[in-house]
Amino acid sequence: MDKHDYNYHGHTFLCGHATGTPIEYVKEAIKKNYKVLGISEHAPMPNLRSKNSRLEIENYDLYFKLLKEASDYALENDLTFYKAFEIEYFSHLDLYEKYLNDVDYLILGQHYIIRDGKNKSTFALDDVEDVRIYSKTVVEALKTGYFNLLAHPDLCFFNIKNPTDEMYELLRPIIKTAKELDIPLEVNANGIRRSLVEDNNKDINKVKYPKIKFFEMVKEENAKVIISSDCHSVDALDDFAISEANKFVKELGLDLVTRLKTNYYPAK
Repeated sequence: MDKHDYNYHGHTFLCGHATGTPIEYVKEAIKKNYKVLGISEHAPMPNLRSKNSRLEIENYDLYFKLLKEASDYALENDLTFYKAFEIEYFSHLDLYEKYLNDVDYLILGQHYIIRDGKNKSTFALDDVEDVRIYSKTVVEALKTGYFNLLAHPDLCFFNIKNPTDEMYELLRPIIKTAKELDIPLEVNANGIRRSLVEDNNKDINKVKYPKIKFFEMVKEENAKVIISSDCHSVDALDDFAISEANKFVKELGLDLVTRLKTNYYPAK
């Protein structure tokens, strides 16, 4: 496998639960001989809290000022740089095209579902119906054409210790849709990283995500994957978790892509 030289999913101090500035990530990427770097802060959402969760709307202009600074430095050093958002999908919100006017791509990171008229965190899903809603939401989102990458597609199992076969099968439509639309499914290195920090576990067979069984299904459907650091600090851009993610992909024989298409959404 070629040297890992890219990352499209990473966060800065502006989301409230990460550290680092865009230009600091650029400098680290150059140090690591990366060819491509994308910064993808959690987008402001009118129906979700911002404090310590996502970019606050009052810092919107600051985010793009910092991205411009990073982009200029990247250009001077032959690093391809992209500006992006990671964002949830809600069918009743009309803001995705607006954001696509400002960034190069959107990452779908579905951190919430709507159940019984209320938001429920994907980190707290706990039954079959939750997983069914998650799957239907993600499939609907992918079909909009707004998104270039599906982040941590198996995050719905974070709070479910032993997902059933039925639960896994409920995610197959996600895989099939991603395959059909040529959208890569993310092997998220932060799940491996978090497992070590939060659970003192480095065993890939026991991490909360990425789940081996889910990605065995990805292999069955011949869908594409991409590795993301989902870094929340500069030192996590290229660390042990990236190495483990690469091993994970290689051992499962997954169809790995290393470059992301940008702006799927058709221009009017």
